[in-house]
Amino acid sequence: MNYFVLVLSIVFVGCTPVATYPPIENDTALTFSDSSNEPIPTVFAEILQYAHEHYGGMDTIVFRLPDGVTNETYRLVSEKLGGAIPLSSKDGVAYYITELRKRPFHAEADIVFPSSTGRYEQATLYLSSTLLEPWRVLRERVWLVPVSTLPDPNYPIGDK
Repeated sequence: MNYFVLVLSIVFVGCTPVATYPPIENDTALTFSDSSNEPIPTVFAEILQYAHEHYGGMDTIVFRLPDGVTNETYRLVSEKLGGAIPLSSKDGVAYYITELRKRPFHAEADIVFPSSTGRYEQATLYLSSTLLEPWRVLRERVWLVPVSTLPDPNYPIGDK
C-alpha cells in the first residue's frame, strides 16, 4: 500500500505544471503551458482573496493578472471569486498581481495593493499545497519600497 502512495505521489508531482507569469520559459515549455489550466486560476484566486481580506482597499475585488495569461484565466478567476472584476481601465483601484512563480507544491506571488493611505504598496505572498490540502497563503512580506507606477491594464487581451 505504501508503494502505491509513493508511485501516485511521484505521478502527481511529475504532472504538476511549473509556471512563471509573465512567462520566462523557452518556446518549448510555453507550448505545454496554459494559464487557464489548474491550479493556476485557483492560485490567482487564493492570492486575491487573501489580499482582499488582509489589505482591504475596496468592496468588490477588481484585479489585474500578470502578462501572459489568457482571457479564459480572467474568467475562471472571476468565477472563483464570485464575480470579481478584471481591471480594464487605468482609472480604477485594483489589486495587481505582477508576477507568479509556481512550482509543484509552492508558489510565490508579487502583488501591488491599495493601502489605507491612498497609495499603493507591494507584498510577496508565499503559498503552499499538498496532495490533501488546498492552496493557501502561508506568509507574506510587505515591502517598504514605495510603488510609483502601476502596470497598465491587460484585459481584454488576445487569447494566446
